[in-house]
Amino acid sequence: MGNNKSKENEVTDLLETHTDHTDSINCICVADDESVIVTGSEDKTARLWTTKDPKGSECLGTLKGHSGYVTCVHVFDTYVFTGSSDSTIKKWNMTSSECEFTYEGHASRVMRVICTGEYVISSSRDSTAKVWLYDTDDLPEGKKAKACIRTFKGHKKTVHPLIYISADESKGEEDLVITGSTDSTAKLWTLDSGTCLKTYANHKGPVMVMTTDNSGRILFTGSADTTIISWDIATAKQLKVYESHNTEIMCLSVVNKLMYSGDCAGLVKCWVWSMGDITREYRGHKHSVTCLKFYKGILYTGCGDGDVRGFEAKTSALVKTLTTKDSTQVINCMAICNDKLFSCSQDGKMRIWDISKISKIKENETDANKVTEKQENDIKQEETAEDNNFLKNVAEDVQ
Repeated sequence: MGNNKSKENEVTDLLETHTDHTDSINCICVADDESVIVTGSEDKTARLWTTKDPKGSECLGTLKGHSGYVTCVHVFDTYVFTGSSDSTIKKWNMTSSECEFTYEGHASRVMRVICTGEYVISSSRDSTAKVWLYDTDDLPEGKKAKACIRTFKGHKKTVHPLIYISADESKGEEDLVITGSTDSTAKLWTLDSGTCLKTYANHKGPVMVMTTDNSGRILFTGSADTTIISWDIATAKQLKVYESHNTEIMCLSVVNKLMYSGDCAGLVKCWVWSMGDITREYRGHKHSVTCLKFYKGILYTGCGDGDVRGFEAKTSALVKTLTTKDSTQVINCMAICNDKLFSCSQDGKMRIWDISKISKIKENETDANKVTEKQENDIKQEETAEDNNFLKNVAEDVQ
């Protein structure tokens, strides 16, 4: 296993640069215990990396076996799941880096994969999402097709973003899956039966990104039509349309009462999502904003100009630009753990940055996402109504 590092140039915050991947890095995932990260690349491989070694990150293993580029990665327990343009999903043992199972059944590129512990859920360019068995040990040889236990059919075009909402069985809930598609809709499904409960349809362009509030009761869809829409998940009622961006929505994150959105024009906006108010804008990007992360009071953005920027979330002040002389390639994805930021770009390099000093700005998540007293009162009233209706509506739909 390799561990290629380069010293590009002396940059105070740049700890390491890894060049093991030989083509663009498309995706990254952090293990729950933050001890390992996984990257997936156009070079048809995924790689495992240490994160806590004081001597620096090391490549622990290379996952080789896909015949197409790796589009998505997910870590669960001691396994890594990778989706690929070769239409398959692979399950890898993190200890041995060996492929233990290949999920076959999609007819086109796999776009996203997530694991619940009991099931693996995937979306694809073939207009479907599928549910697979996590535990494949008892499947007989030659019976790989039986690993797929459910196919969600109903979208007319590529299915990309996925959200899994875990059930609270004590409240009579069911596991739910939400899919977003380039057909301009999102759909709500029951995981166990595969029934489509609701369709969220009012966008005029592809649904690019999705997220939910902390309670998992409100859905936010960001679209190529330049808008974001919030929905009551249980009823599919449209709650608000957020109209301020002028180009496609590329990334979306909800942190407590605030929503952060980034677009193709290089603008990032902060909203009080329950009210629809824009409270701040984060400027200075020279290209599309491809990804964003909130961490210890700082909003970090990855950009098509090759830089990562850190903004004080509360004031929108730019406090740090993480850049190197040769970092002109698009930042495709990034992850944060242990006061380190991992940025991955189209040049195939993974750069690791020390953000401990940036994060010492005396802001915490609560302060950075504070709303006014009037807004808080209005929010509480809306949340009370939502709580009263959510379980009733879901139960009625399931029946």
